[in-house]
Amino acid sequence: MRTERIAAVLLAAGTSSRFGEDDKLMADLRGKPLVAHTLETVASMAFAELVAVTRPIDQAPVIHRKLDRRGFTILVNDRPAEGISGSIIRAVEHVMPINRIRGILICLADMPDVPQSHYNHICLAAEDIRSVVASTDGFSSSPPAFIGRKHFPELLALKGDQGARALLSHGLQIETTGAILRDIDTPDDLSGGSPITPA
Repeated sequence: MRTERIAAVLLAAGTSSRFGEDDKLMADLRGKPLVAHTLETVASMAFAELVAVTRPIDQAPVIHRKLDRRGFTILVNDRPAEGISGSIIRAVEHVMPINRIRGILICLADMPDVPQSHYNHICLAAEDIRSVVASTDGFSSSPPAFIGRKHFPELLALKGDQGARALLSHGLQIETTGAILRDIDTPDDLSGGSPITPA
């Protein structure tokens, strides 16, 4: 499916409890904030809509400014402790009335090494509104992932921090390396990988 029929949803509202006191998404990685890597890659693609779910502006002013500058619609999750499901629900409620959008591409702000080519592979593998396409390192399913419009009601019923994991595990799996799919959970993770050269 062409990216012009897909809304990219950037999830950036987590509490980062395992990272410690500092704001994980503002941590420096290769000279810029962690969140900037995913944000800029996603914003450089021709999606129908750019949506970001983040914390209130007083908790993340720089992130709000960066998202706004790159054309994202910013949705605030003021209850991040509810888990990733609350963020997905807010995004789906936003895009559901936009009929030209055939599905969403879920992207995580703490996965800085996913190249544009992998996002494209996910989108191209999605055939229609029934499609579910997940990333995998050969062991488990994860975002980035496409979920077609037909599954929006299922997404609206999600609860807790598992997100859409069950749905993704039954979808088409696009395999790539664990290095590309690494997410940053602790300060040690910041130094745990080398920059990925986009394919």
